[in-house]
Amino acid sequence: MAFLNIEIGILGASSVSSKTGVALWEPIVPVGDDSNDVESFGPTPVYQGLGLSSFPWPKDDSGHAECLMVRHCGGRDLVCLGARDTRTESVIGNGKPGDTMLYSTGPSQAAQLQLKEAKRQAVLVTKTSSGKTMAVILDGKNEKLQVTHAGAILEIDADGNISIVSSSGNGILIDGSGIRPIGPFVAGAGNTPGLVFALMTAVPPVTPATGAPLPLIPCLGMAPG
Repeated sequence: MAFLNIEIGILGASSVSSKTGVALWEPIVPVGDDSNDVESFGPTPVYQGLGLSSFPWPKDDSGHAECLMVRHCGGRDLVCLGARDTRTESVIGNGKPGDTMLYSTGPSQAAQLQLKEAKRQAVLVTKTSSGKTMAVILDGKNEKLQVTHAGAILEIDADGNISIVSSSGNGILIDGSGIRPIGPFVAGAGNTPGLVFALMTAVPPVTPATGAPLPLIPCLGMAPG
């Protein structure tokens, strides 16, 4: 009976095969007490889930990724069978039973897809170069869709109502009663600073009996720009 020789290796560089187009990992194994005393295997075939190709972040001061290596398997000198990286614990720490997560494995885990079973959520998240978060949230529990960025939010609720609100709190609400502004409504381009306008209404323009003009009624919260 043949026994598989399985070891745990440290993952460093990775690449794409110029011949087959698949991911290649480059594991190393310490062979002595000296950190520089290692056995390096060069680009190695890796078996991952179908439809998934990941490339480990190289070793740095915060740690390294590890992989399972199998020697002399299927006519190959060495193959890799999956990996783990404790540097991504900030993402994994939010996991609950039934959840599945897909995320980049660099220092920031800058792009993530989180599938939440109990919350019935599918969340697509990325971090901008300035460190802010952008997200698309499909919330099945609360029956709403949200898109957020830079403090602004677009939301569609369970009744199909749509709201768009900026980071300043101004926005627009579209529901069964019509289209309504959230905050002051300014018509036009607003290229005349320092001038204050107000929209007024009066119907009819004069009283039928006397012909005297009716007082104008201001449209509160509306002004031409």
